[in-house]
Amino acid sequence: MRIFLLIVSGALLLPASAYAGIDKVYDPYVDEGEFEIEFRGVHQFDDEDEHKERLGIGYGVTSFWFIEGYAIFEQESGHRGGLEEVELENKFQLTERGEYWVDVGVLTELERKLDQEVWEFKFGPLFQKQIENWVATANFLVEKKFGSANTEDGVELMGALQLKYRLSPALEPALEYYADEETHALGPVLLGDLHLGKTPVKWEFGVLKGLNDETADINLRWLIEVEFY
Repeated sequence: MRIFLLIVSGALLLPASAYAGIDKVYDPYVDEGEFEIEFRGVHQFDDEDEHKERLGIGYGVTSFWFIEGYAIFEQESGHRGGLEEVELENKFQLTERGEYWVDVGVLTELERKLDQEVWEFKFGPLFQKQIENWVATANFLVEKKFGSANTEDGVELMGALQLKYRLSPALEPALEYYADEETHALGPVLLGDLHLGKTPVKWEFGVLKGLNDETADINLRWLIEVEFY
């Protein structure tokens, strides 16, 4: 618990796009040879509802490098939804599990809007520490947008924190916090691992409360991930 409080203190130092802030919390690990299909979404309910879903296919190229491509779909109240962006993501595991005091990885994301020349690049470290059945995870990312149609200058900071309890492989209750220059959200999340025959399936479902005027009051996030080896 002390570790989580220290991490939260660091995240609160971040400056206060809602979508960029609420997504998922990444662990720093890579499994070589893993083929993954992932479907996840964030649904924000306020004066105007917003929905964002990602369909991804990934592969563990080596024991330290995982690559994944995403198609990103968005919909706002009163508008038809559709494919809006594509993304290439790379995760690198920098330390072995338990090798040092904290396990460390790095995440990079390159995203491109389909209807205009706007690119978005994110980069930052991933941390995880386990003490008995408690696991604290922290993501800190830097985001930079560029391209001929880009109108946003400067660099944006964002963070995501998770404290979970390993109750059982099928059910792990957690608390998550997300922050960026506009978003601040906090709430409970349930996570677990299931098996369809011999195929592992990960699932996550959470409800997060917006903590400021810029964040939607209610934010639902979910994830389904099917893994093949």
